[in-house]
Amino acid sequence: MAMSLGQKIAKNALLLMAATTGQKLVAFLAFTIVVRLTGPQVTGAYFYAVSVTSVFVTLSDLGMTPVVIRAIAGADESSEKLFQLAIRAKMILVPIAILASLGYGVAMHESPEIMAAIAVCCVAMGADAFHLLLYGTLRGRQDLKPEAIGMFVGQCLTATGAITAAALGYGPIGLAAALAVGSLWNVFWALRRAKPSWLPLTANLGVSFRHLAYQAMPFAIAGISVKVYSYVDSLMLNAFKGQTAVGYYAVAYKLTYAMQFLPLTFTAALYPALSEAYAKKEHDTLRKVFMGSLRLLAAVGFPITAGLSALAPRVIPFFYGAKFAASIPAMSVLPWVLLPIFMDFAIGSLLNGSNRAHLKTTAMVATMLMNTILNAILVPLYGPVGAAWAGVFSFWFLLFIGMVFTARDAGGIWNIIWILLRALFAAAMSWLAWVYVGTAMPLIMAAIFGGAVAVAMAFLVKLVTVQDVVPIWRKLRNRFSGGEIIHES
Repeated sequence: MAMSLGQKIAKNALLLMAATTGQKLVAFLAFTIVVRLTGPQVTGAYFYAVSVTSVFVTLSDLGMTPVVIRAIAGADESSEKLFQLAIRAKMILVPIAILASLGYGVAMHESPEIMAAIAVCCVAMGADAFHLLLYGTLRGRQDLKPEAIGMFVGQCLTATGAITAAALGYGPIGLAAALAVGSLWNVFWALRRAKPSWLPLTANLGVSFRHLAYQAMPFAIAGISVKVYSYVDSLMLNAFKGQTAVGYYAVAYKLTYAMQFLPLTFTAALYPALSEAYAKKEHDTLRKVFMGSLRLLAAVGFPITAGLSALAPRVIPFFYGAKFAASIPAMSVLPWVLLPIFMDFAIGSLLNGSNRAHLKTTAMVATMLMNTILNAILVPLYGPVGAAWAGVFSFWFLLFIGMVFTARDAGGIWNIIWILLRALFAAAMSWLAWVYVGTAMPLIMAAIFGGAVAVAMAFLVKLVTVQDVVPIWRKLRNRFSGGEIIHES
């Protein structure tokens, strides 16, 4: 039986989500091992080199890849020409991004070792610029399997190389080389899987760079904003406090932001649902889905926020060792970015799915400016803790802007605020339980105890209801009792 478009999309999304989850897990485990082997100074030097290239990598794409994906998905006649034009543009933009990265290092008077690490990271950056575009052509054709396999294998190669480099004492240059190996693998794999006839560059494309740039501009602005507010903290920490401070901050950063894969997997299903309701002008359905997603994302976000913050004094030594004890203050603060981040995923899905992506871009630009200003003020004074507070204030600011933009869809901004207040109360109660009761328990028992308190609080404040749980329970019961018939196509 032929697979329908909806089934194909669902299967591809599930495959990509599984690969992404596996990729994140491998990356987290490898980072933990590398950090324990190298210590804060090498970790900080490597994380700083990656941060430099991660900021300037936006110059190598400038929003072109989403334009190509959209053109291919829409069966646009100019899609092949746009792809070839994007390849040509990248041949110019990638060297510019590399020169900008190296130029930043020179301007900051970095050591030869750091400059070498940045240079090797530039190899990874250049490779990423091309393989992401090649994978984009496959995404546009709803063929996500090659990307899922390629990214997971690439992450495994990087993880293996990084652990080896750390064990052999190759420092930040060796770690950067491991990153480059994974990126180069993805170029090789993507080239093999992308449509070969698209790769030769014809002389006259009939599409101008101006046309491509016009379409890519919103994506470029959004991409630059995300990269700046994601990595400006590390750049400022290195400038004002040095590489070791970056190393202390890096472990808190990695442990906290690794949790983003949870709302990412949820919004993979949420975005099309909101888009469909908007297209059909089903306003009641749109409101119901949006408010339900906000409530459930808050229910998932608050216990992770409270748990990571409250258990920071025990989690940091457990994962990274006693030499990273200086990371604990930042780790106690930074997880409070997660609750607004989780809820903002629903807001972003709604704005993007209802043809209001420009509002989301506006919010991201405002957040970038806020984050940069706060880091410039707080990092010189408080180091990693200042960077953590800058992140917390910035993401709460992003959430509040999004709440204003989506207030009408929610039936009034108070409806969103009410969900937020309940989540904050539940988070505070869970945090207190972890801090004042969980400290007397072994770490695993404390995690279980606090998790149980969080579940009870989620039901108490009605972020989760019996109506949410019963259908899931019935489905699982039927599946494991043999009552559900599974049809294979």
